Formats: sequence, structure tokens, C-alpha cells
Amino acid sequence: MTDHKIVNITSVRRPAKFRGQLLSSDYNDTQEEMISDIAEIANVVNSLSSKLSKTILILNNENSFLRRKVDSLQNQQEYSERISTTLGSVVSRYIDLSSTEGISFPNDLDDTRSAMLSSEYGEVTLPVNSVENKFYVISLTTNKVVSPSLDITVNGSFDKQDGNGIVNYERGGKVTLGTPENAFNGVNELYWVRRVEFPLDSRVDQVECELTVVVPEGSSSNANLIELNPFPNGSVDITELATASDLGNNFTRVSGFTPVNNLTAKRYHFTPTTVDQIKIRFRQRNWVEENGKKVFYYGLQECSLKLVDYDKQYVPGASFGTNNSFIITIPAPSGTSFNKIYSINPEPNFLLEDFNNRHVHIKLCSSPDTINNVLWDSDNQFPPQSSAVPITTNTDTLYAFVQMNFVDSSGGLLSPYRVGTTPFMHGLGLSYTLTNN
Repeated sequence: MTDHKIVNITSVRRPAKFRGQLLSSDYNDTQEEMISDIAEIANVVNSLSSKLSKTILILNNENSFLRRKVDSLQNQQEYSERISTTLGSVVSRYIDLSSTEGISFPNDLDDTRSAMLSSEYGEVTLPVNSVENKFYVISLTTNKVVSPSLDITVNGSFDKQDGNGIVNYERGGKVTLGTPENAFNGVNELYWVRRVEFPLDSRVDQVECELTVVVPEGSSSNANLIELNPFPNGSVDITELATASDLGNNFTRVSGFTPVNNLTAKRYHFTPTTVDQIKIRFRQRNWVEENGKKVFYYGLQECSLKLVDYDKQYVPGASFGTNNSFIITIPAPSGTSFNKIYSINPEPNFLLEDFNNRHVHIKLCSSPDTINNVLWDSDNQFPPQSSAVPITTNTDTLYAFVQMNFVDSSGGLLSPYRVGTTPFMHGLGLSYTLTNN
């Protein structure tokens, strides 16, 4: 996006003659210009300060409103669970790992064996040994981000291979290109924002564009992770994510990717492969009214391509905390206890992996003891929804002890994990009944 100047400094050069007299008019005119420029700067600063104060007030009020709504939804969930005790009905809860509440690590055993939680992506993975970024490096001398020159192409006209040929999906709009390089520099304060403007009465209800970036030379071509942070986060559809192993047009969709509406920050893990190009297609269906115009904004805060080396240590059957682990503590609503558990649904569903080659292992316990109070073990028991036999609990707190191991071999045709990378977990869903204490 082009930055428009809001202060225009003016200056007229009035050279003095060699050994000549100084004219008071020149001095006075120069002083007047300086005072005028300072006054203009002061007016702009005061205007920006006023707008910033109003913006902060609006944001604080909106954040307060959102917090109240979240509290209201949590209270509603707790009320629904409590009332279920009198009705004997089954209730459900999803523990989202984008929240750190209830998540802990076995640090009292061995801190080096803690799994890695990224709340930004709502994901727990194996800890990382090393990371190679493909679009930028960190200078060893200045510790600053160094970005090479990138070959980036952004088009509003492209072929979806749907039989319609090349179509301009921004036709009729006034496009402000933005700076795509801002999406590949590792600096989260900078964004690539593409702006498309239409008359307010335009019937255009969405715009689309396609971005292609060539991976710079100088590093290995192997990669196993793409991270996407769209702008605005949660308001842009990603309809295609593909890579090419050369500079031709032979793109292949990234394994595990499906088109996503209103994408929030997300990671895509895949088997280490050669990546020389990335292609991303964006769709924006949300617009704002701005100065009497219909305006669409879309783009990226950051797109990262990485080769990540994850910790591969794992000892089958070892005591909890020896391997890469974390704990989910799940309390029942105050004054109640869990009675029976009817279903256990992790996200992604690693229970689809073969019993003998699983990469995530859960013990559901009724106390912080992983030996004597085990209610269910994913390594040797079917979940209750498969066996049709509920798990009797009688506890006011459940503990899910989770261990993970590197995916060095396939977990079967239905496995959600790709060989040569980390397993990951986004959350855990439970369905259960409650009783009053």
C-alpha cells in the first residue's frame, strides 16, 4: 500500500552573496517558513494523538465487550453442564489448546522432555532442535533479520483449472498492490495488505488473487513446514496452497490442505520435500465502507517456509515425563463430578492410526497418578464410543497425560500425520455425564 505524506516540508534556498550584505527579508522569509512547517507538524501530531486516544478508547471498550461475551459463554457452558446433572443428560466439552488454561508440563521430572505449545497456532508439537528459515536469516553479528531479494508475483487474474480459463477476480476494482515482501521477512509488525476499491453500489461481493513466491537460492530446498498468518486474521479464505519442486508450473497441493474459510493462523506439516515455489490463493468476502466506497482488504502478516528438525527421542513404555509430554487438567463444574465418559475425540484424530504404531499416546486418569488411577489408555483400549461401553470415572478432575514421538514411519492409511515430521495436537473433545457431589 502506498504511504501518503501528511506533512509537506517546504524550503526555498536563498544563497547569500560572497562578502555581500545579508537581506533581512531573506532571513525573515526563512524564519516564517520554518515556523509554518513546525506549526504544520504540531497540528498533525495533535491530530494523530487525538485519533490514537480515540482508537485506544474504542479498542478498550470493544475488548471489554468481547471479554464479557467470553465470560458469558463460559458461564452458559457451565450452567448447561450443571443442569445436566438433574436431567441425567450427556454434555460435551472441547478443550482447545489455543488456550493455555489447564495445560502444564512435567517439569518436576525432566524439563528437557516437555512438548512445545504454540498458542498462536493452537498446537502442541515435539520440541525443536533446529530451524532453517527459507525466506530470511538472522544475522550472527547484528542479530537482526536479513531478507534476500524475493521473486514474488501477485495476480488478480488467474486460471482455477475449472474450465473458465483466466478470469479477473478483481475486475472493475481499483487495486492498491501493497508490499508483498512484508509477508516473508519474519517481521510481524509489517504486513502485506492488498486493497481493492469499488463504488459503494457495486454488486461485487468478493475478490480473489493468487500469489506465487520463488524460494531464494543459497539454502537447501528441503522443507517440511509452512506457516500462514493471514491478514486480517480470521477474515480471509485460503482456497489453494501448493508447492513446486522446480521453477515450472507443476504445482502440487500441500498434503493435508483443504480450502479454509476465514482462516486463522495455521501450520501445515508435510514430509520433507523439495520446495522451489509456493502458490497461495486468497479470497476476501468481507468488505468495509470507507469514504463512501466498498473496500476489500486481504493479504498476509507472515508466510514462513521452514525445515524443522524435531526431537526424535522416545522410549516405548517409559514412565510419564521420560518422553516429550504435556498434561491437560480438566475440572468438572464446581460442586459436580464426572460420572461416565461416553466419547473421547482428539483433534486431529490420532486414534485412526494403527494400534502398534501410534505417535500420540494418552492416559486419562482420575488423579495426578499415571500408574494406579488410569481410566483409559489409548495404546491398548478403544475409545468408549467404539466399544459402546462408557468409562466410569467418579472424580471431580480428569487428567489427560499425553506423550508424543517423532513420525519416523507411517501410522497407517488413516493417520493424520506425515512421515518425517512431528505429530501435533489441537485439542481434545469429551462427552460425559455429571453427578452432584
